[in-house]
Amino acid sequence: MPDGLDVSGGTSAVSTEDLDCAADQLRRLATEAGAMSAELARLEVPSSHGVFYGDQARVDIELATARLAEIAHRAEMLQVVLRTAAQGYVVSERIVSAGVRGLQESAAQWVGSRVPGWLVTSGLVVSMAGGLWAGIRAAGGLGGVLGTPFDKDGVPRASPFLREHNYLINNATTVSAIRAIAQATGPFVLGTMGMPAGTSPLLGARSFELGAKAIVAQGRSLGLFDETPVRLVETRSLPVIGPPQDYVDRLARIPYFEHESGPQVMIEKYSVSGEPDRFSVYVGGTVTFSPAATTEPWDMTSNMLNATGAESGSVASVRAAMLAAGVDEGSPVQFTGYSQGGGTAARLAASGIYNTQGLTTFGGPTGQVPLPDAFPVVIVEHSDDPVPALGGEQDNTSAVLVRRDVFGGTNLPHTYGVPSHHIEYYLQTARLMDESGSPQLDATLEKLDQFTAGATLGSSTTYRFERSD
Repeated sequence: MPDGLDVSGGTSAVSTEDLDCAADQLRRLATEAGAMSAELARLEVPSSHGVFYGDQARVDIELATARLAEIAHRAEMLQVVLRTAAQGYVVSERIVSAGVRGLQESAAQWVGSRVPGWLVTSGLVVSMAGGLWAGIRAAGGLGGVLGTPFDKDGVPRASPFLREHNYLINNATTVSAIRAIAQATGPFVLGTMGMPAGTSPLLGARSFELGAKAIVAQGRSLGLFDETPVRLVETRSLPVIGPPQDYVDRLARIPYFEHESGPQVMIEKYSVSGEPDRFSVYVGGTVTFSPAATTEPWDMTSNMLNATGAESGSVASVRAAMLAAGVDEGSPVQFTGYSQGGGTAARLAASGIYNTQGLTTFGGPTGQVPLPDAFPVVIVEHSDDPVPALGGEQDNTSAVLVRRDVFGGTNLPHTYGVPSHHIEYYLQTARLMDESGSPQLDATLEKLDQFTAGATLGSSTTYRFERSD
């Protein structure tokens, strides 16, 4: 199993982490060699050694001093070259990616402009989609087509066919295609609306949201993606165990349950003498993929509403949980989320409503959520996981982006339809992050840990929400 991590400051597909680590080692070498050279230069050879041996010793010391100084100089120069190269890789890759993405979006908008509007919104298309949905419901719902709703770990279970052939979805090539299609939906819709070429880049993330809104609008004509109010149905206090220690600990605190009725949010309340209470908010992932709203807010309706930038059931639920926990606009808050919880946490962190002090997401569709530079952000995505790709291209270039190809397209377990998205493998990635010695990851974790430095954990509470009519 490929265990390499790609760690960068944003969207770069080139792994710069090895270059950064080597540059750090060279910097330490330059510092130590320079210090040794200076120490040797201060040595004095005792006259008791005789003229010959004294002169030879002085020559050897001068030679060693010069060699060490040269090593220090070359190490310093080389570390500068490596850091420049790393930055060059990132800049070059971003330029190439931007060019390719611009061509893709222009092509999608051009195709959309050639599609007659009546074809996009015609009753024929709606009727065909309605007939398909009727067939799915007659088969027992999506569970009858894709498999039973949940396995023992609370993860939507795929059918035996999808599990047997899960390599078709769990590979970097398919994921890249899904990401490109998700990103192109907005430009395609702009084309059908007759908008002039080049409109999509000007709209930025709003272009992506426009594509999601078009899908939601079509779905609602079939009775799908209808958002509803939510209500808090259960809270439960957990044992107080102290602040998280590493990336694994942060991911492990996210609610992950064996049954559909489990909690979706967990909030820790910390106290610091003389300061306002602070809160860590942990948000769980999708519970059901059904596009028809039932009682579960962590569903496909919330996924789609999150993509549109509107208030989804999951976002409304977390807001309500935060209000119940005592969070106000001035309370320092950190967010951590997995899967849909990552997208939900990103929306809340980016809203500007809360005093956000940090964000960490695992496997979330966060690419087109514009995150500010005001707080540390770590975004973890598996290159063979299609779920983050549904959020479009990753545009948060100031965030620390961690990517890992879990299976490399081979030897996939058939336990799950999308094993690369399963929390078990994100926990493996989090463990690799903790053990990597990455300067970027270590420095960002230190910033995140400062949030609870000197704080006392007063309470830990889970919250479960349901949709209401």
